[in-house]
Amino acid sequence: MFVSMWVVFLLSGLVMAIVTIVWAIRSKQFDDQQRARFLPLTGLTGRELAAAPKKRHRAEIVGIWSMLIIGVSALGACLVLTLVVY
Repeated sequence: MFVSMWVVFLLSGLVMAIVTIVWAIRSKQFDDQQRARFLPLTGLTGRELAAAPKKRHRAEIVGIWSMLIIGVSALGACLVLTLVVY
């Protein structure tokens, strides 16, 4: 029981990581590496600030919170079952 819960926790983390990588690739987060390389060194121009999205998409927020809740729930379940079993 002890090991199986930690394996489930590990696998759920792995699934969340894979889903995040697939999302990043599908939404083309890695396409413009030349621009991304210099972003920490320069500030945004007025045009870039105006073009920046004002709000996050609802689906992204729901996805991020879902992953957080699932991860914290899995960790809590593993810890509770560990304390109950041992």
